[in-house]
Amino acid sequence: MGAENFVPNCADLLPKSADGLNWKRILVVGDIHGHYKKLMSLYEKIAVTADDLVIFLGDYIDRGSEVGDVLQWIMQIKDRENFIFLRGNHEDMMLSYLYDEDEWWKYSYGQVTVPSLKKWFDKEPNAYEDFVNFITHLPLYHELEIGGRKYIFCHAGIENNIPLNEQSEDYLLWSRHEFFDSYEGDAVVIIGHTPLQTLEEHFHLKKFIPFRVPNKNILMIDTGSFIDQVHYGFSEEGLISCVDILTGEFWQS
Repeated sequence: MGAENFVPNCADLLPKSADGLNWKRILVVGDIHGHYKKLMSLYEKIAVTADDLVIFLGDYIDRGSEVGDVLQWIMQIKDRENFIFLRGNHEDMMLSYLYDEDEWWKYSYGQVTVPSLKKWFDKEPNAYEDFVNFITHLPLYHELEIGGRKYIFCHAGIENNIPLNEQSEDYLLWSRHEFFDSYEGDAVVIIGHTPLQTLEEHFHLKKFIPFRVPNKNILMIDTGSFIDQVHYGFSEEGLISCVDILTGEFWQS
């Protein structure tokens, strides 16, 4: 495996030891946004086994037209003990729509997602209740201790010096620059949410692969699954990325 397949400059984020860990790999998957074909191409590459822990950082819905396919796949595997699905801000918006009559469905996100879900539920009417129960109970974060170091997985970011169980839901799901510009914690935080394409100038990025924020214990892995060259003007199409946090190896759709 060549050096190009490992996240640059992340050696000091990796655990010094994985002794006693039950998993051979800890695979973290970034934002999917309704792109089923890209998800499947990535999943084929990473070749998950029962010895792997797989953590998804949220945003399964919106933007892409294959939301129903993505969610049907997730519903089939969600109860496997080695799969963890976290909530993203887009699932949070959908919950607001379902429970608070928010008008999310009128926005461009909902206008893509709702027809895809309707197609699914027309075929499987009983799937609706299971789906709503699933997104309602998605956790906001997951924490592991590996080799004496804490690793925190969440969608967007965490606030300095605030215990995880006291973190603001809005911050965990929605923060951007306020997190990665100010975070000073020792715990390694792995996030999605902010497409690296939108930070090209901010961080002087040359290519869109999982990225360690300079001089901070932050690993960003949202590589803009929904971004295409025609509508966004970038030189590369957006992809879904996955990182093994035990080694720094990464794969892309």
